[in-house]
Amino acid sequence: MKNILCLAFLSLVTVFGIMGCTVNLNLKPVLSSSLSMDAFEKMGKIDLHDVKMALYIDPKFKELKVDQNIPVTYTTGHFSLIIGKAFSVKLIKALSYYFRTIYFIESPDCAGTDNIDAIMYINMEDIDVNLGFEPGITQLSTETHTRFSIRAEIKDVDEKKTVCVVTSQEEETINNQGQGPMYFQEAERQFAIALDNAIDKAIGNLINQMNKSQDLSSYIDKWEQGRGKAHILNHK
Repeated sequence: MKNILCLAFLSLVTVFGIMGCTVNLNLKPVLSSSLSMDAFEKMGKIDLHDVKMALYIDPKFKELKVDQNIPVTYTTGHFSLIIGKAFSVKLIKALSYYFRTIYFIESPDCAGTDNIDAIMYINMEDIDVNLGFEPGITQLSTETHTRFSIRAEIKDVDEKKTVCVVTSQEEETINNQGQGPMYFQEAERQFAIALDNAIDKAIGNLINQMNKSQDLSSYIDKWEQGRGKAHILNHK
């Protein structure tokens, strides 16, 4: 069956080559919204803090998309990578393991949100994604190179000052191999796996850097103590 499909694919390529036409395939690798073990291992420690954090994610970050064309013989694969939404969902899930309460705000000034301890601003400082693959007779090899640089700034609401600035930088190249005549579809699957892995590591590293921040740790103690005092007063 594989041989038949492979021959059919080669026949189509030959026909389009004779006709002088190019086939354009539009592919959208679907990225996962779940966190993998890579993310948790990068975090190093999971400790839920009794903190109310307002979260502002830069709209450019949430809508981030990368497009790349990969030509092979008489076919061009147009890969549209919807990175921002998957990145944002994974990040929110990771932060939910860190802060007990998260408010989502659409404006950086946090107007209208009551009883919060701090505001976290998230943006993407740098991104580089390069995709490539080499098809063979029965298999293909893919290479996915990614570089992500995320910046998180946390500000105390009462003091109106920056508590800390944490950055996460991850760069890696992942090579995979697959089989089958559906070259672009298999490449699409492998690119999605590689991107999920890179995003998870970048987010896990961000949480790890937050764990290492002495300034953030001091303010978390302050916010939790304030929460405890408010609880006592409310029950008198």
